[in-house]
Amino acid sequence: MKTTIMTKGMHCDGCETRMVNALNNLEDIKGAKADAKSGKVTIKYKKTETVDEAKSLITEIGFEVAD
Repeated sequence: MKTTIMTKGMHCDGCETRMVNALNNLEDIKGAKADAKSGKVTIKYKKTETVDEAKSLITEIGFEVAD
C-alpha cells in the first residue's frame, strides 16, 4: 500500500534525508520519499496501522503532520 502524508517543517535536503532515514527504520515501511518544497512524504507500507506509526515518528523527530 502507499499513502502521502502532508507535513510542515521540512526546509532542505537535510530535512528530507532525516525524514526518510527515520521512516525507513520502521519495520513495516518498504520505502519512503520526502519533498521539502511541497511538504509531502510518501510511504509504501505493509499494515494499515503503519500510517499512524509514521505520523507519530514524524512528530517525534521534530516535524508536524498537517493532515
